[in-house]
Amino acid sequence: MENNNNEIARKWESSEMTLAGYAAQRHVPLGGTFELTARCNLKCKMCYIRLDKAQIDLIGREKTADEWITLGKEAIQAGTLNLLITGGEPLLRPDFAEIYSALTMMGFIITLNTNATLINSEILKLFKKYPPTATNVTLYGATPETYQSICGNREAFYNTISGLEMLADIPTVLEVRTTFIKDNRHELNALRKIANRYTKRFAINTKVNKAVRGACSDAENCRLTPAQLFDLAEENGEYYRSLNSETEFALEKNMDTDNYIHALEYFHLPPQILTCLAAKSMYWITWDGKMLPCGSFTSPYTLPFKEGFQSAWDRLPTLFEKIKLPQECMKCEYANGQCSNCPAILQSESGSFDKISSYICEIAQERSKRRKKLK
Repeated sequence: MENNNNEIARKWESSEMTLAGYAAQRHVPLGGTFELTARCNLKCKMCYIRLDKAQIDLIGREKTADEWITLGKEAIQAGTLNLLITGGEPLLRPDFAEIYSALTMMGFIITLNTNATLINSEILKLFKKYPPTATNVTLYGATPETYQSICGNREAFYNTISGLEMLADIPTVLEVRTTFIKDNRHELNALRKIANRYTKRFAINTKVNKAVRGACSDAENCRLTPAQLFDLAEENGEYYRSLNSETEFALEKNMDTDNYIHALEYFHLPPQILTCLAAKSMYWITWDGKMLPCGSFTSPYTLPFKEGFQSAWDRLPTLFEKIKLPQECMKCEYANGQCSNCPAILQSESGSFDKISSYICEIAQERSKRRKKLK
């Protein structure tokens, strides 16, 4: 009798299933995020996570290095392979090196999100010893003036460039990312030019949602209109198409699509309300110890530091079984994939799962209008 492993291998080769999708079918927590802190040394007006110390003290406390390291051991035992370390700004933690080194030694494939302003000789030494597999650096503007407008700190522009210079010396897959708002939407080409000094990987985010989990932002006033965000995304795509290079075009992406690739075939997996891989093979753990499907949620959540990682992961999908989209969404003409009305975005925009968001509706309408023009 042919070995069953051969049959599994044959099915794998004949399908387009991703490893994350394969894990989702078995409810394995393949990809996770450790949000080490909500604090940041910048004050970006559109940030949906940042809290200052006074706000943090009112809500809870940051988990200690020992607590994160212990949870890391439980996560890898449960099947986590890909781990994103993020914040806030994770390098703000004085014990970052202790946490990072321990997680690296466990064998995780680590991606680091950072604004790069705090990269120094000590961090560089750490990363040369234990290089992150991938590093995502957020570049907010092409000039000190734009950094002042968005982040409240003009010197942060020079610090970011310095950080990129140092990161270019370590063996990591470096990606520069920009979130576009009204303040920097005119700098697309200049930002890409800066990014391309250090890497060909330049990712854009054109959608800015309201703050979550007690954070405050000026998202409604500074974010792009639906027309502006599609104009910018199309302009970026046209640049890469003009190069007539499949390799270059493959490196360009919109960050909004990161967790949705090949997700359609997993709609039937619990929780069905989530049409991506969140809570199926991916999770997010907040600075104060809440496990969520992704970082855009506020609730519901489980408590892995209290109940144990495996129990928290197993319970997570059950918390979403009774959640339904608004009736308006169920009947909407754009409910056929033209609207990104995921529960997390609805919750952040309207404060509820059962209320529609006029901003998301306007984006769906603009998307539909543009698709019709292409036909």
